[in-house]
Amino acid sequence: MVKFKKIVVLDPILLLAEHWQMLHEYGEEVIEYSGLDSQQILKKLQREMDQDPKPMCWTQLAQEKIEIDELNKRIKNADCIISCWTSIPDEVLLNNNQIKYIGFWTNNATHRINFELAQEKGLFITIIPDYGTDSVAELTFAGMLAVSRKILISHQNTLRGKWPYELLKTGQYVPIASEIPQKILRNKKLGIVGLGRIGKRVAEIAMAFKMDICYWSKKHHLKYEEMGVKFIELEEMFETCDIISVHLSPFASPGIISKSIISKLKNGAIFINTSAGILVDQKALFDELENNRIHSFLDVYEGLPPRKLLKKLENYGNIFTYRSGWYTQEAITYKGKYLLDNIQKYLMNNKQKAAWEYFNENDELASEIQCSNEKST
Repeated sequence: MVKFKKIVVLDPILLLAEHWQMLHEYGEEVIEYSGLDSQQILKKLQREMDQDPKPMCWTQLAQEKIEIDELNKRIKNADCIISCWTSIPDEVLLNNNQIKYIGFWTNNATHRINFELAQEKGLFITIIPDYGTDSVAELTFAGMLAVSRKILISHQNTLRGKWPYELLKTGQYVPIASEIPQKILRNKKLGIVGLGRIGKRVAEIAMAFKMDICYWSKKHHLKYEEMGVKFIELEEMFETCDIISVHLSPFASPGIISKSIISKLKNGAIFINTSAGILVDQKALFDELENNRIHSFLDVYEGLPPRKLLKKLENYGNIFTYRSGWYTQEAITYKGKYLLDNIQKYLMNNKQKAAWEYFNENDELASEIQCSNEKST
């Protein structure tokens, strides 16, 4: 098999040991840049927090800023580049005609490189469009069930020796049904905001729970409508659904789940977001949670999780994680495997689809990206 002359890995990506070994087999020379070390990141975090109290995403903070001259130096003579967070400016593409292939260790690269210029120069770019669909969808239901069944509260009561249902069984306390906070998912109305890969998988799992499923999306998905997943406008969804789960692209309009939309949630509704924190008016959501009017499972936030507030809100039966959706041993394995499969197929002249082909096929995602790009210019 033909090899690359030089492979440069620009970011500290997560690959299993066997995947690193395979990568070294695909290049005569492989250079890895590990980025900032943990102490540098912590110091940088503290400086940023002192200057700006608004929390910042750790991934963003840990990213090493590479000037164009330094980037040109690092990729000198490299015909293969692997990146995740590091952007490849037009100037770098124009000054490095030796580059043949760029593999992104992520599911999107539209904001990292100029696809049109790359195509003009005959470069081949790949992404990893799907590696964590099941991981995120399953975490969605883990959170949904945990909030519905009050798992955290039950766990804490068990450790404290408090078992409220024992009072019921012994006749010491007989509540009416509405006073029992635990609920099942069957027959509950689930609203899915965004019916992409993950949203569709959530719908499929919800069918097994025999939930009443509806969705909102920029376009209709007739196949799923034929399966009983009903299209519904966003405002009506928030007014009528027992559970809302957000699965939009991060390129959707920031704050699309606005204060006015959140205010329409039914009393006792459950709001779930495993998508992107910037899509939701976080203050409006937290205000509703503080009033204990609704409940929530969140895996994403505007920047870092506001831990002090979350500790307070967990007392109401809400559940919080941080970017745990994709982080499973299976997703990590798939991600490395697909990265290497892309490289191998390119070297064997059996190319998979180039990155831009995935976006051309997905009109909804393409329109969101276009909208995002227009706002940033």
